[in-house]
Amino acid sequence: LETDEYLDEYKLTSIIKKYSDYIRYPIKMYTKGEKDSLEETTINSMIPIWKKKKNDVTDEELNEFYKTKFYDYQDPLTNIFINIEGALNYTALIYIPKKAPYDLYSENYEKGLQLYSKGVFIMEKCKDLVPDYFRFVKGLVDSNDLSLNISREILQQNNVLTKIAGNIEKKIASKLESLLKNDREKYVEFFETYGINLKYGIYDKYGLKKELLQDLIMFKTINSDEYITLKEYIEKMVE
Repeated sequence: LETDEYLDEYKLTSIIKKYSDYIRYPIKMYTKGEKDSLEETTINSMIPIWKKKKNDVTDEELNEFYKTKFYDYQDPLTNIFINIEGALNYTALIYIPKKAPYDLYSENYEKGLQLYSKGVFIMEKCKDLVPDYFRFVKGLVDSNDLSLNISREILQQNNVLTKIAGNIEKKIASKLESLLKNDREKYVEFFETYGINLKYGIYDKYGLKKELLQDLIMFKTINSDEYITLKEYIEKMVE
């Protein structure tokens, strides 16, 4: 029968891990052990890493989570831990990979963040959560303000999702500004990998995001092989 696969222990475990790993109650599986004794196993993790306090999670733990969750052998370039409470309620864990995905600029590449509601998995890649020029980011969003049975069609018209996406966009830009100011070497590494995306964002939608991105663009000049921003170049100009 077509449903026989759901009697398989591995199949059941993988389904539970994917959709209910972070439900705050234990999901237990009982299997026969030696002499027909029952062995109890708790399958789900219950408390997700993004639900913990930021100060209680180390960078090493965040990096290991990233590599396991998104199948990368390298640590990410950086991460963004977001916890918002108020008119909007959501947590998010965003990563910028050290290396660009091999198919980042192909038509088959799918951008988007994983979407959860109250710890329950809803969607693998919600493309409405990130703009095209930040298509390279990986991560997830978990919001208590979304219905568990929300459909893809409703998501596209959901005001909560639109507000979350706008907030995440600003948080990513703010993180990049911080890197540029405080860790120039790492930002240059980022820009050499993803700078073309920011340049695209400058003129996309008739320059709608120009103000947000313009100070993140870097150039090399005839006077130096070192990268410089337009703002820095103007500041060094002779009157």
